[in-house]
Amino acid sequence: MTIALISSCLLLFLTACTTERKIYVNQPIPANLLNDCTPRLPPKSMTFGDSLKYNEHLLNIIEMCNRDKRAIREVNSEHL
Repeated sequence: MTIALISSCLLLFLTACTTERKIYVNQPIPANLLNDCTPRLPPKSMTFGDSLKYNEHLLNIIEMCNRDKRAIREVNSEHL
């Protein structure tokens, strides 16, 4: 019984001794990365050509949002 008690205490001492220190810096995420990605509303009467232009607009909005999220991940990975 005493051997088990002494062993567990020694184990605690070994795990408590470390030279590694982590310093966390709280840096806010840039405001331009947190902006909403809001597409413009579709035209009331839409032709086939208007539909193509609107789809291109939506894809550009998605691309910008993905770029922002990628930048946020990069900021977070730099601080880990």
